[in-house]
Amino acid sequence: MLQNEIANILQTPICDKETKKQFLNRLEEGAPTRDENQESHFCAYFLPYDPQTKKVFIVHHKKAGLWLAPGGHIDKSETLLETLNREIHEELGVPNFFETSPLPFLMTITPIEHGRTSCKTHFDIWYIMNTDGADFQIDPREFHDTKWLTIEEAEKIIIDPANKKALECIKINF
Repeated sequence: MLQNEIANILQTPICDKETKKQFLNRLEEGAPTRDENQESHFCAYFLPYDPQTKKVFIVHHKKAGLWLAPGGHIDKSETLLETLNREIHEELGVPNFFETSPLPFLMTITPIEHGRTSCKTHFDIWYIMNTDGADFQIDPREFHDTKWLTIEEAEKIIIDPANKKALECIKINF
């Protein structure tokens, strides 16, 4: 199911040819989740965005030690919608945010270099989460800090290339 969902997304013009090729090669390997392959797996990230204020919500993630968009690993037997809703609930305290599976706005491949986990490569699928954050109930065990920032402010503290690319996409398309 998950592999079919990702293959269908790759049929859209969401990413460049090289990224698409790497995603397709990784799909062919099978074992797409962290439960099945701890070193290389698919992840879903969601960037909370308030269209009224044009601000994004970012988190200073404890494990990564970086300012990032929220999100995480896809669990075995989950669909993308189930992953998004689980991660949003775990990290922001909002249950069942998405009723149907949204279309992603970006796909990236992230080498994991901090060595704090067994992860080596994330195949990231990015979603926009239109919200003002009024219903957020942040889990302080996950993050050092959280902030609503303009894209320009967020670009000053985010150093991860995939997150920088996501911010650029938001700036251009939303």
